[in-house]
Amino acid sequence: MITKSIYELESKANTVFTGFGYSESAIRGKCLEVRRHIKFHIERGVEQFDKNLVDEYVKSQEARYQTGKIGRGLLLMRIKTAEHLIQIHETGTVVNKHHSNLPELPHGFNEILSDILANNEWNTKFKKLQHNRTGTFFRWLNSRGHSDLRRVDENVVRDYLVDCSTRVVGKSLNEIIRSLKNLFLFISETGELSEQMNRLFLFKARVDNKIEPFMPQNEIAAVLNVIDRNTMQGKRDYAIILLAAVTGLRGIDIIELTFDSIDWRNGEIKITQEKTNTALALPLTTDVGKAIEEYILSARPCCDTNKIFLAINAPYRSITNYALYNNLKKYRNKAGLISKMGFHSLRRGLATSMVTSGVSVITVAQMLGQKTIESTKPYISLDSRNLKECALDFGDIPGGDML
Repeated sequence: MITKSIYELESKANTVFTGFGYSESAIRGKCLEVRRHIKFHIERGVEQFDKNLVDEYVKSQEARYQTGKIGRGLLLMRIKTAEHLIQIHETGTVVNKHHSNLPELPHGFNEILSDILANNEWNTKFKKLQHNRTGTFFRWLNSRGHSDLRRVDENVVRDYLVDCSTRVVGKSLNEIIRSLKNLFLFISETGELSEQMNRLFLFKARVDNKIEPFMPQNEIAAVLNVIDRNTMQGKRDYAIILLAAVTGLRGIDIIELTFDSIDWRNGEIKITQEKTNTALALPLTTDVGKAIEEYILSARPCCDTNKIFLAINAPYRSITNYALYNNLKKYRNKAGLISKMGFHSLRRGLATSMVTSGVSVITVAQMLGQKTIESTKPYISLDSRNLKECALDFGDIPGGDML
């Protein structure tokens, strides 16, 4: 037994998770879960680690999931963290089951994977995705007797895509196709593909664009009205939610926002988007600018980091995605709004509002920093009132009133 007191778990877990190479935000999220377990023990008057209490906590979260209070992703994360806590308590470390049973790849495949990670023309996030998807493809090839790419042609790749289509659909399948094309372009000496292979990668899987929930303007106003702007947290949260609602910035871009991102003199916000790695410039409106200014001058903790939005308590790190969601949920409850909305619903709310106000889809896509208008098109169908006005009048056509 490595730990005895429940209080020892947080520092031990932090060390273990750091050693496994988790990102800072992932470590913060996991350590927050550890603190929940500590609190769960303390509330029951127990200071020694008790596996039964860990199981009880997990069951309470499963009950919350069944009643719709938390999502499946959060539930799975809490179950996995609970498993890790038990392992840390008993052995001092965790077994990374995700990677432990993967077969060893032939040397040639491993060399290509190493070259992908060493490619300086791709950013870190893209290289990681390309490395993971290529590794999955190589393991599939290896299981079918391929030790290199010499006998891999369009027919083999087509068989792989057919196999993938039984497990994934839509956007996920298109991403696999794109990653395979990137792979073969990467290893091609000429930087081009054969005619047969190029035709194969022109195939696109059908994608059903699901309309995710968006937050209406009246609900956004209700949320902003219940925030207590006399507190440090209130000033921060008001600035964040107003910023997201007015600019449509993604939560991850707000988290990464630095002092260098804001051009106060010219009234602009300039960032490189985390999701697309593309530059985006947005107007800094007066109300948003004042809200951010008030937070920086009278509520933001003094520390060395260049990030604007920080945690309230020390150590003063960047605010997390979980905190963005949790705080918005808290204010929605306070405002008496029942339906569940994620932080991204603020971005969707802006897009919907712009489309229903007559702004072109192209302009909306540019405002949101989207590379194409495909992600914006679904919002057109939300404007039922204007669509009805555009409907053709068949009244003067014989029998038209029956259409």
